Amino acid sequence: MPDLRHIILLTLCAILCLPVAAQRRYSTGDKVEYSLEGQRGFTTKDVENKTDKLFGTHASLYSGSHHLFGVSAEGGWSNLITTMPQASNTPGGGSVGLHLLYEFQYSGFIFQTGLGLVYQRIATPIADTVIYHEHMIDPYGAAFTLKHYFYDRTDRCQQLHGQLPLYFGKYFFGSVGIGYFLAGLHVNYAFWGNTKQTLRGTTTGMYEQYIGIWEEMDNHGFRKDVPIEREGEQLKLKFDIMAHGEIGYEYNFQQGAKDYRVSPSDRLDARLRVGAFIDFGILNICPNTDKPFYETQEETIFDFPTYRMEHVFSTTDARKYWVRNMSVGLRLTFLFALDPEERCILCDPWKH
Repeated sequence: MPDLRHIILLTLCAILCLPVAAQRRYSTGDKVEYSLEGQRGFTTKDVENKTDKLFGTHASLYSGSHHLFGVSAEGGWSNLITTMPQASNTPGGGSVGLHLLYEFQYSGFIFQTGLGLVYQRIATPIADTVIYHEHMIDPYGAAFTLKHYFYDRTDRCQQLHGQLPLYFGKYFFGSVGIGYFLAGLHVNYAFWGNTKQTLRGTTTGMYEQYIGIWEEMDNHGFRKDVPIEREGEQLKLKFDIMAHGEIGYEYNFQQGAKDYRVSPSDRLDARLRVGAFIDFGILNICPNTDKPFYETQEETIFDFPTYRMEHVFSTTDARKYWVRNMSVGLRLTFLFALDPEERCILCDPWKH
C-alpha cells in the first residue's frame, strides 16, 4: 500500500503534466498538407482553425508590427477651385506626383508618411470683359469713346509642390482580397511655377459727331480678333494643408505560409496597392497680391501688344474670394520590408 507521501507526489506530477499534455505539436505529415496558397491575410485565428494542415505555428503578414519603405506614383484631374465669378472651375487640368514613403503597420492599423513632389498644370477660362475709355482723342483730333472687348481668355498656370503626408488607415479583409483605406492630411507648398494668358481682343470707337460705330480701321487703331499672349511669373500660392482620402486594393507577393527553413529572399515582404484618392485644400491659398486685371498706358491705348494682364488669381479682384486646390485620381504604391528571421518553437527535427 502506498503511503500518504506517495499519493501526494503522484498527484503533484499529474497536475504539473497537464499543461504539457495541452500543448499542440505540429507533425511533418504529407507535404501536400502544407499549403495556404491563395489564402491572403490569414490571421492567428485562421491558423488555429487549420493547424492540422500546417507545419509549425505560422503568422499572418498582417499581424504584429511591420516597418515598410516604398514609393508611390499618382495622377489625375486637378484644379484650383474658386468662388470668383470671373473665373470658371472647368476645365481645370492635371497633376502627377511621386512620393518616397515610410509606413508603420500594427495588425490592421496603418500609419504612412514621407516626402513627395507633385507637378500641376491648370487652365482657367475667364469671362469676357468690356472696358470703356471715354473722352478719347484720336490722331486726327476727333473725340470718341473707345471700347475694348476681351474674350476667349484662358489663364494657365503650372507649379511644382512639395508635400509631407501624414495618413492613417486600416485594412479590411474580404472574400475577394485585401482592401485598405487611408485618411489624413498633407502639407502642400508650391515653390516653383509660371503663368500664361491667352485671349483675343477687339476695339471699336463711338464718335458722337458721326453715326454708327467705327471698327476694323487700323489707321484709327480699331482692330478685330487680335490674338494676345502674355507670360508671367509664378502664381504665389499660399502655404496649404490638404485633406486626403484613399481607398483601394492591396496585393502581396507572399500568398502562402512559410516554413522556417527560409532564405533571405523568403523574408522579403513586398506589397502593391492600387487605389483611388481625392485631395482637397482646407485653407484659402489665393495669393496676397494687388496686380491689375487689365492695364495699359494712355499713350499706347490702341496698341494691343502693350496691354498688360496678370493671372486672374494674382489680381486685386481675386483677393475677396477664396481659392482651394483639389485633385482626384489613381495612386499606385509599392512597399517592401525585410522581415526578421522567424524561429519555430514547436517543431519537429526537420524545423517544420
